[in-house]
Amino acid sequence: MNDIVEKKIIENGWAKKIGDLDLRKNYGYYIKISIVSETTGFFICRNNEPTEITSEEFENEERALVPAQKWRGAERSYLLSELRKVGGLVPENYSRNMVKEKILLKSPASLIFGDTSTGTGKEMASIASRTFYDWSYSYEPLSLISTRQTHNSLSDEGTILHDEKGNTLSNAIYNINYIKPGVKFIRYVTMENFSIEMLQLQLMAILGTTRYGGRTAILGDNIRNKVIALGFSKGDTTVSSFTTMKEAWKNGTYEPETLVEEAMVRNYNKSIIKGTELETMISNTLALRSNREEMHKIGQSLITKMENDWLEIWR
Repeated sequence: MNDIVEKKIIENGWAKKIGDLDLRKNYGYYIKISIVSETTGFFICRNNEPTEITSEEFENEERALVPAQKWRGAERSYLLSELRKVGGLVPENYSRNMVKEKILLKSPASLIFGDTSTGTGKEMASIASRTFYDWSYSYEPLSLISTRQTHNSLSDEGTILHDEKGNTLSNAIYNINYIKPGVKFIRYVTMENFSIEMLQLQLMAILGTTRYGGRTAILGDNIRNKVIALGFSKGDTTVSSFTTMKEAWKNGTYEPETLVEEAMVRNYNKSIIKGTELETMISNTLALRSNREEMHKIGQSLITKMENDWLEIWR
């Protein structure tokens, strides 16, 4: 992170470096990361019906919804992948949702996104998430931003559908509803009791992730994320994707970048980073991906803090 921006955050009391943070305490630090996510390819955002887009009626129009987990799951997976490239920051036997030994929770991704060991006895452990995602809503009616295409069966994990008992369904032809390229979604990611280092990794996950939703053999990158502003507060604020979109639906106009920036300024006043400061911060964050030495240093500082502050967990 840029030294000037980091200094501003610390001197204003908006956050601490990991060495000055006690993971056992609630400092009341919150940061809201405001994002505009634009579809650059076809986006499959399914609900419980495998071929249908998640949607709901707002302001007398059916509109697309993107559940929080669609964003969160993809960005957590991206961060895990980047940490594994560095080496030594994710336990070799770690497999998400299949953790049976608590020692496997020693990872920056588990610290930021939360995690659980479902082992028995002393191997049971849980880490609360420090990052929270909200749902996103389309401005346009669903009928204007969606299209149907035909291909073989698919799921969010691959290209084969399964029934409720886990049995593979036939490789039949399905008529899938896609969200078209060029649709912009507003969303916010909130971090609680975070450190400067956690914020860096969270931003890297947001800016680096480009594939979301259900996948097929031919779909590639389909989302481009743009961070608009960072807002800092003691205690959370009421700004959310829904409150921001509700304003746009009622006004009948939609300029997402402007809409988000105005909402952030209203809610955070001067406790905000945007413009040139944010651009510098983002540039340094993106450069972090190719600097394995620095990545390892940041990741190891988080793991060491987990070990030292949570001694009772690892016993």
